[in-house]
Amino acid sequence: MDPEISSSVGDFVKFEKLRDNFEWFYSNYEELKRNFNNQYVAIKDKCQIDNDYDLEMLLKRLNLSNCDQSIDIEFVNK
Repeated sequence: MDPEISSSVGDFVKFEKLRDNFEWFYSNYEELKRNFNNQYVAIKDKCQIDNDYDLEMLLKRLNLSNCDQSIDIEFVNK
């Protein structure tokens, strides 16, 4: 398979996962507001995997510097 096509397919899969995470976040927003108000929430594979009031601390824990995964990070507030 052509490397450019392979890369495009991989990017499309990542995009779909990210879209699914966004949809999960917004469909679960009311519950997230109750549990994680004024916090950053990380979502992977349609699950909340971590949260913190401090975005930098959350990013350090997730160790995203060389991450090749679709993780959505959103701020939750009322």
